[in-house]
Amino acid sequence: MAGPLHIRAARPDDAVALAALHVQAWRETYADGVPEPVYARMAEEGPGRWAQRLEDPDAGATWVGTERETGELVGFSRAEATGTGEVRPLLLAGLYVLARWHGQGLGQALLAHAIGDAPAYLWVAEGNGRAQRFYTRSGFVLDGERRVEEQWGGIADLRMVR
Repeated sequence: MAGPLHIRAARPDDAVALAALHVQAWRETYADGVPEPVYARMAEEGPGRWAQRLEDPDAGATWVGTERETGELVGFSRAEATGTGEVRPLLLAGLYVLARWHGQGLGQALLAHAIGDAPAYLWVAEGNGRAQRFYTRSGFVLDGERRVEEQWGGIADLRMVR
């Protein structure tokens, strides 16, 4: 990616920064829609959870977007192979970009790194129209499936596939 941003594979030493980025991106995306204890739990458990993911070669692939000048992490994407029995063979398990970088092409580049043009699925918050439009432009469609994530504050997610 040209310009002030760079994309690279996440490394185990990114775990603490990725955890902080994850919480900040959720705060910007969901704000008061997620209870404060959920953010606190994410901040507390996140570094260990990210370290575990990044050290396990079978846990999927994580990409990070960084500011070229500072190296600060400003976005990430994560994909996992799902195996047989799932609606698609690949899950986009997460894609977040800090708000100040929205509209700069980072989300699209992170999506391309994570899943390319492969058949995949993802879960998107029901009230997140911006994300739903982003994924629709990338060929995803809502398939009618809905779930409620109680452990994440009762967020209702909709499944999108392509």
